[in-house]
Amino acid sequence: MKISVVVILIAAVCTSISLQPSSASTSRRTVDNLQWGQPSDGVQVSLSSTDSNGSSLQVAFRNVGDHDVTLNLGSMMANGKVQLPNDININFTDAQGWTRVFKFGDKKHSFVAGRLDDYVVPLRVGSMYTLKLALDQFWCHESKEFEIRLLPGKNRLTAQFHGNGARLVNLDMPAIKLMNFWLGSVESNTLTIER
Repeated sequence: MKISVVVILIAAVCTSISLQPSSASTSRRTVDNLQWGQPSDGVQVSLSSTDSNGSSLQVAFRNVGDHDVTLNLGSMMANGKVQLPNDININFTDAQGWTRVFKFGDKKHSFVAGRLDDYVVPLRVGSMYTLKLALDQFWCHESKEFEIRLLPGKNRLTAQFHGNGARLVNLDMPAIKLMNFWLGSVESNTLTIER
């Protein structure tokens, strides 16, 4: 009698464990469900929302080409302790149909009093690099807006990236300008956020 109760408990635990999705399969489903823009010279970009109100974004880069590349996403401060993807822009069309370009600009780090380095990201064939960003980290010079404000209705966002070579060559790292930087332009899918 006691043995059959133990067997039933073990079977219940095993069934419960098998019904729980593993973190690897959950992660894989998330990657598989991303929407991507058209590839450009082997690089592809995805833009998605990571919360229910659309204020947090995920920008993902992946290498779908046949050779490894290196991306320069912008700049780093304090020897890499602060990473600023300055070369990512958001093309934003609000619910009223007004389109403008917002540039990355983290307000917490608007003043630089020390060393800057290039934000270098190696991207092997088949690999992906993901960034979490927020709407209040972008600004539009033309309209003097210091964050992307979503209006009631359908708002459309597209991430844009233009690859550059090394721009912040320091005396102790002169060879960085010789790296194989990806120099193309690429856009993500269009993300629609409805309020």
